[in-house]
Amino acid sequence: MAAVEARTAGDTAARVAVSLRGVSKSYGPVKVLDIPELELISGQIVGVVGENGAGKSTLMGVLSGTVAASTGSIVIDGQELHSGRPDHAQSLGVSLVAQEFPLVGQLSVAENLLLGRRPTSSEGRRFGSSWRYDRAGTKAEARALLADVGVEGVDVDRPVERLPVPVRQMIEIAKAWGHHPLVLILDEPTSSLGPVEADKVLALARRHAESGGAVLFIGHRLDEVRSLADRVIVLRGGRLVADLTPQDASEERLIREMVGSELAKADVSPPPSVEREVVLRTEGLTADGLGPVDLEVRAGEILGVAGLMGSGRSRLLHTVMGAQPRTGGTVEFKGEPFHPRHPADSVAAGIGLVPEDRKEQSLVLGASVRWNITLATLRRISRRGVLTPRADREHAARLVQELGVRLHSAEQPVGDLSGGNQQKVVFGRWLATEPRLLLLDEPTRGVDVGAKAEIYGLIDEAAKEGLAVIAASSELEELLWICHRIVVMANGRVVADIPRERFSKELIMTAAAGTQGTESSEAQAAAKEAMA
Repeated sequence: MAAVEARTAGDTAARVAVSLRGVSKSYGPVKVLDIPELELISGQIVGVVGENGAGKSTLMGVLSGTVAASTGSIVIDGQELHSGRPDHAQSLGVSLVAQEFPLVGQLSVAENLLLGRRPTSSEGRRFGSSWRYDRAGTKAEARALLADVGVEGVDVDRPVERLPVPVRQMIEIAKAWGHHPLVLILDEPTSSLGPVEADKVLALARRHAESGGAVLFIGHRLDEVRSLADRVIVLRGGRLVADLTPQDASEERLIREMVGSELAKADVSPPPSVEREVVLRTEGLTADGLGPVDLEVRAGEILGVAGLMGSGRSRLLHTVMGAQPRTGGTVEFKGEPFHPRHPADSVAAGIGLVPEDRKEQSLVLGASVRWNITLATLRRISRRGVLTPRADREHAARLVQELGVRLHSAEQPVGDLSGGNQQKVVFGRWLATEPRLLLLDEPTRGVDVGAKAEIYGLIDEAAKEGLAVIAASSELEELLWICHRIVVMANGRVVADIPRERFSKELIMTAAAGTQGTESSEAQAAAKEAMA
């Protein structure tokens, strides 16, 4: 953090790192951001919360120069930012870790980390007025950057597109960290991470503030924001409606400020009886990096899958879906042997998958909401193989209404919707197929508390109607809230199976962490207790 230390050398009093005055952003007649005044202080972590569509990402875009403000001024470290100039913002010391990672998938980890910068080790590589690419120096500096943010064991030669979402998230954080920023903006940095990895990111934010930098931390996990931030600001409808101390920022107060009212808690249905049909059963299931896994889920049951990053949660869902080839074991679906060779086989059999990354793996962002939400049911709504525009529109309108998707028109691009409404579209697509089994991978990633409650309600209602659900999530609170039973994975295996009446964070985390490498006696005891 040499740049921050250099900027703050000799400073003894807190100083203003960023000052906003009269900043607003409008798209046509619609004003999406209106901040009369806001200051960020060096050495301070400011948490930012708000529902999807509240203006959080617009604020981050304006500060980082990726969005041009319509009015107002932004002063960073005493110099006015040229609005809409991300290069100028970066030169003034602003680094943004965006929720959707702007990494180049075909390039390696090392190339992404140092994209646009020469490695500092490339001495003597200059020829005339040009520089030769220093492959060894790039790799060495990439490894150092990853180590500095607590990431180990990543092959820096590997293309980023072949890495799981949590690893890509840590690479994006390391890339921003490598610019030695004065102002570090973190937009949902832990949304795809497990508890251990999330703690590394929070420690990094604290480290940056302690060295004299300013941190702007956007989060939907309210307990995380409250534990980290020195101040918490709340946006609603593009306006700053509250600026609170940690003592005043109770969860109830934050929710009230975010939504303008109290948020009702949904009732979770009781677990299904043991007489209910077993919809899915696996015995000795193996795949690359997975297994053997013995598992079953019954009609009407919501089965949670917990585990640290790399534990095999996503691999399990992808293998069941047929997106990853299985190498051994048996799978029974609805009482019959099941051998999907492709995800299409699973869809036809009655299985749906809500993937971890909706923008990369599920939605066609430039296509309409109507096109996206009816994509899996086109044959069903067609008559004699012919799909009429009227049938398509009516089907989409019904799904949008049932799911409570907030939009201007079903014909608008789905990419224009907030994260929570995009996720509802993905849910609606699969629920419309009337599946027997629904696989959920990080079902509320990047979704605000209000939309989360609505999605939890959708999941519970579907289970009440007999749908079997397997939900893999890095958010323990989520699994503890919605599930009837939780299995814990580590190193590709199920190491604990915990019924609802024995749920506890301690039991889950001990079982998950204890089998990563050397297993402690406490972890062995916890796993045995949970499997009993």
